[in-house]
Amino acid sequence: MKINSLAKLGGVALVSALILAGCGSKSSQGTKKQEINWMTPSAIQTMDTSKMIDLYSAQVANGTNEGLLRMAKNNKVDPGVAKSYSVSKDGKTWTFNLRHSKWNDGTPVTAKDFVFSWQRTVKPKTASQYAYIFANVKNAEQINAGKMSPSKLG
Repeated sequence: MKINSLAKLGGVALVSALILAGCGSKSSQGTKKQEINWMTPSAIQTMDTSKMIDLYSAQVANGTNEGLLRMAKNNKVDPGVAKSYSVSKDGKTWTFNLRHSKWNDGTPVTAKDFVFSWQRTVKPKTASQYAYIFANVKNAEQINAGKMSPSKLG
């Protein structure tokens, strides 16, 4: 049971990392040109993290994005954009406290950014192959089936 929960947490952490892009800039100005060159043996198919299914796109996203949590050595979970988190006794409510992070344009990263990205991933219109990872989030399966509004996620 503990391994299953850890695997799910790792999955959510990975998807969160893949969904959010450009977090953590310490610069308050977004006018500086920032560039990264990444070599892959074939073209990166997409940077839409809700839709990427190929290895190279995922590698670039994993190397350039950060989620709420990250997997550290020995399957330990470390904070990412979340500076801390807590889990309710019944395991159904997770509360994340975000560190002060900024997008590459200097605007603050907020909880609404995570809510938007999770809702977008489970929307049927997005057709994300990763929507199943959110199956344990309240209403995710109904939303993905088109039976409920994404605003009801969680």
